[in-house]
Amino acid sequence: MPYLRADDAPKFGCSVTDQEARLRHALAAALDRYDQRVGSPFPADVRLEIVESDAFFAQVSMASDGVVVDVSTGVVDRIDAVWNSTLEITAGLPEGDQIDLLGNPSHTADISLRWLMQHELNHYANGHFSLTGGAVLLEAGSGTAYGLVSHAAPVNAPLAELTGEELALAPLCLELQTDHDSTEIVLGAYSSENWVLFRYYATCIMVVILIIEHEERSCDGENRTHPWAATRLFMLLGHLVELPYIPAIKRAHHEGLESIPADYYPPEAEIKRYQSEVVSRVLGRSQIFAEVIGLQNLWNDLGGYDGLFEDIRRAMIGDTDDHRAFKTRGAQQWAELKPLNNRLLQMIHPIGLPE
Repeated sequence: MPYLRADDAPKFGCSVTDQEARLRHALAAALDRYDQRVGSPFPADVRLEIVESDAFFAQVSMASDGVVVDVSTGVVDRIDAVWNSTLEITAGLPEGDQIDLLGNPSHTADISLRWLMQHELNHYANGHFSLTGGAVLLEAGSGTAYGLVSHAAPVNAPLAELTGEELALAPLCLELQTDHDSTEIVLGAYSSENWVLFRYYATCIMVVILIIEHEERSCDGENRTHPWAATRLFMLLGHLVELPYIPAIKRAHHEGLESIPADYYPPEAEIKRYQSEVVSRVLGRSQIFAEVIGLQNLWNDLGGYDGLFEDIRRAMIGDTDDHRAFKTRGAQQWAELKPLNNRLLQMIHPIGLPE
């Protein structure tokens, strides 16, 4: 079975730190979630290598015996610190503005860790290593002994066919692909009974995105490996907005219909309440986390409430040919990357994805 290898289990007589135990639990939970959503076990053995370091560092690579995920203990400490500070701040807010917990407060950080692990696993499941020729994919970590991943692709890799400018943008596309599929796996299908869960999971995902943005900015923009946080949050919030419509879209497609009957969608009143209680509240929380993490001007980057949701509506109707037609920074980068992303999707051989 493609779960943690036996040599990843704690050795008898050896102490295991809290960080190590939680990282192993997060990976095991991500593998379980993959199995549940995709309907089959993860298609490779996975080895977790835990690096004792205060740095925020994570990467995924290929080995002869499967997939290797390297993560620093600093990832746990940083996510914990952000959540602890945020929960302390929001505890004094009116009840409707507080972050609703699902169990122990530490569960929030553990869900953030699970999404990070899901993200790492999906680089393999999405077939990204067939595109990069096995090159390492880095989540964060400049300043560690591992350094930054080079944008140079092996000469025999499909990426070698790209121009220099395209090659620099390709990692951003791969990250957006993995963001989308990892979020889809974690959130699951729409149900009116799961609004609290969607809001909770999306907030946990957002924390990782914002921490990685802080790490990227600390590198002064050099060798950037991820899209802007504004772009990734545009994708996350766009997925939340679209979530209630997806069952109707899939049903109509399954039935071979050219258009979607109006009664396939949830009632309009339900969608409006969902957007108010889930999507808008996740967006509002982004400002609190940005302040805690130390991200300046995130709200300006997002483009404000009206501009952001106008751009999401534009993307949903497929009006994406001219990236300059979008108003917000994140949506513009998303639309600008879209043609290259479509090319890369044609070059990739995915190994296992949810339908």
